[in-house]
Amino acid sequence: MKKYFLTVLLFTLLFPFFSISQEKEREPNRINSGFYIKLGPSFPMGVYATGQRLTDNSPQDHPYYFPATMGGAMDMGYLIYIGPAFANNHLRAGIDATFISFSFNSIKSDTITGSKSKYWYYFVGQKFGPVISVCPVDRLVIDISYKMNAYAAYVHHWIRGKENDEWGMNLTQNEISTTIRYSIMLFSFQYNFGQVAYNDFDGAKPIHYVDNTTFRILIGFKF
Repeated sequence: MKKYFLTVLLFTLLFPFFSISQEKEREPNRINSGFYIKLGPSFPMGVYATGQRLTDNSPQDHPYYFPATMGGAMDMGYLIYIGPAFANNHLRAGIDATFISFSFNSIKSDTITGSKSKYWYYFVGQKFGPVISVCPVDRLVIDISYKMNAYAAYVHHWIRGKENDEWGMNLTQNEISTTIRYSIMLFSFQYNFGQVAYNDFDGAKPIHYVDNTTFRILIGFKF
């Protein structure tokens, strides 16, 4: 009984020192929630870059949308992590919430008369989706996310042989992205794909589904 009592007493006295040692060996949590801002070029892909002719219910109304060229994009949002980090603070899951997403692309065509710099595609909306973040070493963090983008679209174009303005929207644009962060600096690679439904928000007009797939390379900061 005396031997058992001494064993318990010794374990009780040494346990706090063992716990402190374990905490010192544990990796610090580098994957934290915070605000980010990203800016960079937006490159059109597929038929968005080569031009697309659309067919709808009106046989007299088959507009041709000229190719898009390189434009720009800006994202402002917040990384929200849910629960603790796993794998000794090397892995964490959360939500990537982009509260403001703005992008544009200019229009290219040799058949448009006058200045071509005044014809543009514009998009503004919000993006939300899950994110998995991995911290392999030191302050290096890699974010992999999938987001759904709901946005409004405006195009000032040369359509049907004259200058025209059209409004549209897409509530289910898809984005797959990988972001590499070190400290507060970040580089983000995004692939966005989907179609805009242009009909000036008027159900009586024919809907034109215009592809606007892009690849973006953004740089910025996460605080």
